[in-house]
Amino acid sequence: EYATSGNLRENATVAGIANAIATNVAKLSPQVIRKDARGITVKNDRLSRLLNIRPCPEASTFDFLYRLAADAVFNSNGFAVIFYNDDFTEVLRIQPVTVRSHQIFEDEAGNIFFRFVWDYDGLEYTVPYQFVIHLKARYNKKRFLGTSPDHDLKNTVELLETTYDGIKNVIRNSASLRGYLKYNNFIDDDELKEKVREFQRAYMSAENEGGIAGLDNELEFKEISQQPRPIPTQQVAFFRDDICRYYNINEKILTGAYTEAEWNSFYEAVIEPIAIQLSLEFTFKLFTERERGFGNKIVFTANRLQYATLQTRATIGKDLFDRGVISINEYREFMYLPQIEGGDVRMVSLNFVKTDDQTL
Repeated sequence: EYATSGNLRENATVAGIANAIATNVAKLSPQVIRKDARGITVKNDRLSRLLNIRPCPEASTFDFLYRLAADAVFNSNGFAVIFYNDDFTEVLRIQPVTVRSHQIFEDEAGNIFFRFVWDYDGLEYTVPYQFVIHLKARYNKKRFLGTSPDHDLKNTVELLETTYDGIKNVIRNSASLRGYLKYNNFIDDDELKEKVREFQRAYMSAENEGGIAGLDNELEFKEISQQPRPIPTQQVAFFRDDICRYYNINEKILTGAYTEAEWNSFYEAVIEPIAIQLSLEFTFKLFTERERGFGNKIVFTANRLQYATLQTRATIGKDLFDRGVISINEYREFMYLPQIEGGDVRMVSLNFVKTDDQTL
């Protein structure tokens, strides 16, 4: 049984990483397909529309995938519960659940169940594990669960927070005591405080443009010079990089300043493994053994060309269009142009013929 600590959700660096990964996972496009001897058929049935538009009433497909991926970053486990109609012949909705604690266990008959406390209402629920979409990260220790990052990142996160606290103290100290007023005549505490406030209002405000103060014999101002402490930027960068390395991500991905090659590396190292895991999990949990035997599966794909340069998109798009792989509208989409009526047709260049049949 695992109870979430919540510490990583409160860390700005980890939250930024979760947002970058989850945002790109949310761009994946689910497809319900059937692959058999006749080829691949892309379905447009109710399940397909459910996955592509709104898996549950309160979340679009983008929000749904974002929640799953973000929970997997924070806890190494992301969950969604499948709801069926009364005779279990149709999926009604798929509900993402962020949990406070969870447990996956097996009963004496070999049935596996998922028990969790939903963070939304604080109540405990138990459902068959077959009804749960489970996205794992670092599946290397436990039988059912991904290994939580809490222990692995504990020292780094604490040191980073300690460094931030040190920076706060530097900033506070820079605005601390700059000097003191010495009164040569004895006055009580209340009068002394009022004299100090009068001095501040008269000479230490923005209105004192000349920067000059006038003092009589009963008052002396003594300045206290303080050396400002440097902000430990190198330490902050080191700890942030250590957290980024744990998630196979870097600052350029976080800030959106990546090149085409850098994004492709990020996709292959982080996003593609999640897409494969989603495809396998959705296919197994949403289809019966018989349906899978007929070639039904769910895949999550990404248009990787949208991250390429205009020159790369034009070159690849031209080759795909000439060979009839993509339609006119798909080519226009590559070039960020609007769709046109009648543009869903594919064209083939007559410069290409079959090698074994070159007749006219």
